[in-house]
Formats: sequence, structure tokens, C-alpha cells
Amino acid sequence: MKKVWVVVANSSLSKIYRAENTNVLIEHGIFFHDESHLPVHELLSDRQGRETNKGMCGGDTYEARTPTKLKEALHFAEQIAHFLEKGYNAGEYEKVYIVAKPPFLGHLRQFLHPNVAKLVGAEIHKDLTQLRPEEVREYLPSAL
Repeated sequence: MKKVWVVVANSSLSKIYRAENTNVLIEHGIFFHDESHLPVHELLSDRQGRETNKGMCGGDTYEARTPTKLKEALHFAEQIAHFLEKGYNAGEYEKVYIVAKPPFLGHLRQFLHPNVAKLVGAEIHKDLTQLRPEEVREYLPSAL
């Protein structure tokens, strides 16, 4: 029987399941990213940078190039991708299904190691993180 993992994720929660007997999902790991729920002002350490120009009134402020919430989502996606890579290197799965809320699915996809990306059986663009394993299973192909 093929070893299968199922990733169910959004920008603040990720659940990794092992598929056993192709019908039952067993929780293998769970990741929380509480920073995704914090207001932006709590994530920033200080005010924006400022620049003053000699001989001119006022100054300019620098905008962050990447919005803070996006940075946090990217950081979390990278963590999940790293966990998947470790599982791949350890031979813990042969196929992986990814169920993630857009645009988090795209963030996760960009960090997947090429060897892991080759094992993706399907991607489902939904946030199923609040569902029970048997409910998640209904969204997956009948034969994993």
C-alpha cells in the first residue's frame, strides 16, 4: 500500500494527516501560526523609517515592500514546506495531497522542494482546516 500524506492548511493552521487503508485519515502533525491572527501593529516593532532632506521641509516615510501579514503567511508556508521536505527525505510518504485556502496554496507551492512537488497527487483550493478528518476525506479522490 502506498504511503500518503494529506496537508490541510490556511495561513494560521496546518494539519498533516497520514492516509491509512485509503479511507481513514490519521493526524500526523499540527502546526499553528498565531502571528497570522495578530493585528499588524503588534507584529511591527517600530514606526516606519523616515528620511529627512537638508534644505527641504518635511520628509518621506518608507513603506514596507511586502505587507506584514503576507510576510507571516510566507513564513508559515515555508515552515510547512520544510516539514514536507523532511518527511520526503525520511521516506515517510510517496504521495501528498494539498488542501489549502487560496492564496495560501500558492504560497505553499512556491516553497515546495522540487522532489516534493513531483509527489503532489492533487491540490484542492479550499479551507477545510475546521473539518474533522472523515469530512476532509470526502473531498479527496476515492483511491489515494
